[in-house]
Amino acid sequence: MALLASFLLGAFSVTAHAGGPEPEEPGPIVLAQADRILGHWQRGQGEAIIEVKRDAGVYRGVIVWSQRRPEAVGTEVFRELRYDPRKQAWEGRAYSIDRGREVRIDIVAPGRDELELTAHVLIFKRRVGFKRVPSSEAAARRTEQGL
Repeated sequence: MALLASFLLGAFSVTAHAGGPEPEEPGPIVLAQADRILGHWQRGQGEAIIEVKRDAGVYRGVIVWSQRRPEAVGTEVFRELRYDPRKQAWEGRAYSIDRGREVRIDIVAPGRDELELTAHVLIFKRRVGFKRVPSSEAAARRTEQGL
């Protein structure tokens, strides 16, 4: 369970067709889908809040608030996430603070304000859900914590 306590994020990638025409720029609908992951996310009450941003075409998730582990604030937990429009999912890596290692993850957005993350460790899979936290609420918590 601790392995997945701090996971999230996705990035956009375009697949080229060998020998075929150059891929077109992604349309606004694909970009809108890919950006659904942007914002603040929390696994459950009292858990860390992760902010997902797009940086240089890659989605990253950083802990911006944690009551139980304030020293973890600033830790990048979702890395190198890329959006696959065919799968309608983000794929990348997540860092486990407790174990000090990364695992492969997939993230889907079944609803506007929810994410479902699946971590892959060897032959095992673990699925956890995240709910969107309004930016104003995330900012208020950060202010309370003095961040």
